Amino acid sequence: MKFHLPLLGSAFLFLSQSLHGVPLRVLAWDDNVAARQLAIANGKDAKEIKDLHPLSRSATFNVTSGDTPPMLQALDKKDAKGAPAADPIVIPSSVKHPLALLMPDAKTATGIRPVILEDDPAGFQWGTIRLINATGKDLLFKAEAKVVALAAGWTPVNVSPGGNRRNMEVLLALKDQPKNVLFSAVWEYRDDQRQLVFVIPNKDPGESPVDFKFILESKVDAEAAQQQKQQQN
Repeated sequence: MKFHLPLLGSAFLFLSQSLHGVPLRVLAWDDNVAARQLAIANGKDAKEIKDLHPLSRSATFNVTSGDTPPMLQALDKKDAKGAPAADPIVIPSSVKHPLALLMPDAKTATGIRPVILEDDPAGFQWGTIRLINATGKDLLFKAEAKVVALAAGWTPVNVSPGGNRRNMEVLLALKDQPKNVLFSAVWEYRDDQRQLVFVIPNKDPGESPVDFKFILESKVDAEAAQQQKQQQN
C-alpha cells in the first residue's frame, strides 16, 4: 500500500497540469462568419454563441483546456451522423485569456478555423493599441513620435502612447520604403480602451492599399460585465 500514494499523487499532478480552466471569448472575422449558428462545446455541455460579431468580443465561456480541447460546433451544419459539425479549439497551455478568432476555412468540418490569440489584460492593458499585420508585407507604423515594425505573419505588436484621451496622427509605410506613406490619418487615443487593430489589404486599393479592422473594448464595459458575472455566481 505504501507504494500507491506516490502514484496517486502523480496522477493528480498530471490531471492538474493537463486540465485547466480558461476564460474563452470569440470574435468573428467577418459578417459571413458572424451570421453562422455556432456553439462552444466543453465536454457534454454546449452553449450557443449568441453575440457573435466581427467588431466585438463575445461574452466569456469558461472552458477546460487540455488533452480534450473544447469544440466549435456548427449548429447550421451536420456531420455524417447527423450531429453538429465540430472542430477542436486548441488552446496552448501558455495562453491565459484566449480569444478565438473565427476565420472562414472551407477545409474544416465547420467551415471555420479557430485561431487563438492571447488576450490577457496583464499584457494588453488599458490605453494600449495592439496591432496585427495581416497584409503579408513588412510594415512600419508611427503614432505621433513612436515608430514600431509590424512584421508579416500576424505577430501582435503593442503601442502605448500614454497620456490622456486625445487625437493623434498615425502613419503606415512599407518597411523597405519608409518614406512612401501608404496611409495617414488621425485616430482617437483613449486611455480607458484596449484597441485591437488588424491591418488588412484594402478591398478597394484605389483608395489605399491597406485597411483596418478595429476591435475596441472599454474599461467601463469590461468592469460592468465582470460585476454582472460575479452577481450571477
